[in-house]
Amino acid sequence: MRQQWLILSIVAVLISGCNMTGHDRTSSLPPIPTRDVLGAEPQYEPYHPSANQDYQRDGQTYHIVQDPAHFTQTGYASWFGEGSNGKLTAIGERASPYALAAAHPTLPIPGYVRVTNLSNGRMMIVRVNDRGPYNKPGKIIELSHAVAERLNLMPQSKVKLDGILVSPDGSLSGLGTKGSTIVKQSFALPERPNLSSQSSTPPAIAAHSADENTVTQPPAEQSLTENTTSQPATTSPAPESTSGYMVQVGAISAEQKAKEWQQLLSQRFNVQGRIFQFGNVYRVQLGPFNNRQQAMELQKKLTDQMQQSSFIVAP
Repeated sequence: MRQQWLILSIVAVLISGCNMTGHDRTSSLPPIPTRDVLGAEPQYEPYHPSANQDYQRDGQTYHIVQDPAHFTQTGYASWFGEGSNGKLTAIGERASPYALAAAHPTLPIPGYVRVTNLSNGRMMIVRVNDRGPYNKPGKIIELSHAVAERLNLMPQSKVKLDGILVSPDGSLSGLGTKGSTIVKQSFALPERPNLSSQSSTPPAIAAHSADENTVTQPPAEQSLTENTTSQPATTSPAPESTSGYMVQVGAISAEQKAKEWQQLLSQRFNVQGRIFQFGNVYRVQLGPFNNRQQAMELQKKLTDQMQQSSFIVAP
């Protein structure tokens, strides 16, 4: 009997040792690396006072999400047709194919969500500013043309939504921030250029495609006034420092295309410009300007003439 107990004790010790070894092996696994995610820049915005109440439509009741930080959803996406361009969204903004925007039936608006194309792993941060889609079975979100193109969505592509909560102090939290380093760039993206059409768009700019997942593109110009003088582009990995105000219009992962975009805008608006490397992207800036007012005037031209968002970098 004593011998049997001894054998059982040895077996128990061996099993315990195996379990501990397995546990140690699991805990020693390296953490999953984060990845850079581009798109709309999450900024704190108060929720619209009248667009965030539970509502009914076509006999169905929709309950607004109360905790977007823990929101996640998987399904299929649709995207806006040309007929929606210029229409008012649920919070009174004009819909644009260039905006990194989306419509969702229950997420609080305006708000932000990370959209992942599960077919290819592409991710993008989008700003939710409208309600919908409706009467589209299986469709959980409706995206702008720019977003759908950047994610390379197909009708059969399944997407995953992860919510992002922006606190009043600008800090970000939520499932949409997990495993992501959000590159804060806020500017619009274009429709795919029509390469068969006759326009004065330089070929190098028009050739941008949706396959460039990690970059933000310059807008595809349909009419350009060519100037005879071009402004030089400079590249510097140094921190942002300049003697005047700069207007930043975006960033591209390819240095040559960043130079082409900077030269294109410099010619268009008759201003100097520069590019410099920041991480894996090249930031495109116009200027410098002696005062903020001059920079704001260029911002207005970019918005009015090209629907191009931008922001001012102070000296």
